[in-house]
Amino acid sequence: MEGSRAPAVLVTIRWQSALPVRQAIARARFGAEVATSPDAAKLLGQTYNNYIVAVSGLPAQMLRRNPDQLKQAIQIKRKGKDAIMPVNLQADQPQSGPSTLYVMFPREQDGKPLIQIEDNEVEFLAKLGNVEIKRKFKLKDMVFDGKLEL
Repeated sequence: MEGSRAPAVLVTIRWQSALPVRQAIARARFGAEVATSPDAAKLLGQTYNNYIVAVSGLPAQMLRRNPDQLKQAIQIKRKGKDAIMPVNLQADQPQSGPSTLYVMFPREQDGKPLIQIEDNEVEFLAKLGNVEIKRKFKLKDMVFDGKLEL
């Protein structure tokens, strides 16, 4: 008898709140007008109280759970430190096709960043039904203009 396997789901995980991601979104949305558009400037100048991690490509049925249950099934792990748990979730569920889940994690605790370059690596983990999503991020690869951008 063969063991049951979780279905394969191809997802994309990105730090939506990171400046390089926001710059790419602004270029895609505003094209040649990105440098002069007030809306693009607003998008790029926005500051976030939370890290926002987008998980794209999820089947809609994975998001049909109680939001509190979903929040308990997602975390960011840091070596030697407590896991960071989400404070909020938002889902983009189109009429057809895959969904995107936006997961908000707190940026600071007691006035200090929860994720620092010295952490070296963080891991995003989500257990959605019988699908487990894991993705490690090397923080040195996420430095942009001399600043950790998450």
